[in-house]
Amino acid sequence: MKLYFMKENALAYFKGNIKNNLYYYKDDNADWIKTIYPDNPLQEFKIKVNDFNMNMTKDKPSDTDYYNVKILYDNLKNISDAQATDERLWVGLAHDYLFKYMQYRFNLKNDVFNEDKIKRNFFFTYGKKRSLIHHPIARLWWVGRLTYDKTAQNPYYAIEYLKKDFPTKVLTLFSSNFSNNPKIARVFLDSIRIIEEDGRTVTREQYHELIRYVNILGGTIILDYLPKEYLQRKIINHYYKQNK
Repeated sequence: MKLYFMKENALAYFKGNIKNNLYYYKDDNADWIKTIYPDNPLQEFKIKVNDFNMNMTKDKPSDTDYYNVKILYDNLKNISDAQATDERLWVGLAHDYLFKYMQYRFNLKNDVFNEDKIKRNFFFTYGKKRSLIHHPIARLWWVGRLTYDKTAQNPYYAIEYLKKDFPTKVLTLFSSNFSNNPKIARVFLDSIRIIEEDGRTVTREQYHELIRYVNILGGTIILDYLPKEYLQRKIINHYYKQNK
């Protein structure tokens, strides 16, 4: 299967004309982008992947995010980090191969939506790092990129805690100082999994506190040099000290 990214001029056009094109986001397919733009707005991405389908089975679309991290990253893991920071790639996917997924994810077929909703979800509207976590497709890929452990029997073990309330937890995690480090992000999330397997429920406030703790820890020692088990033990011990 071929993937396509949106050309620079086309990206500027569609981003600047959302209000005029708003109605088309309810269309049955994405062919409309090729009929209203004077030239082909898409260009072939030179990495071919197998056909894949996103999970669109839940009544609450955000409940599929956990599963779609695995689907999207498994199929697109050969993309480089540099390519995965390019807005044109994610906008192209959102307006082409994953257009129906985007309609499902934001209930565009049945809901009333405005220009701002389309702009925030189909395009980058923040600084680059923040946009990668806010854009719904880029976010799935980057969560996979920063948590996938190819050495593990279950390479996605670290995202178990993100299964519920996925968007909020991800936005919080990736605003931390350590989130760009896959090793630390995996240890952090797996520590929470271990805590919850002990019969506890890590609340949103406790989650924020653990992130704050690891941020502070990273300011005093180089976390990369710590053995995984040592850092994990420190995170878990901090939780129990705070929540006796």
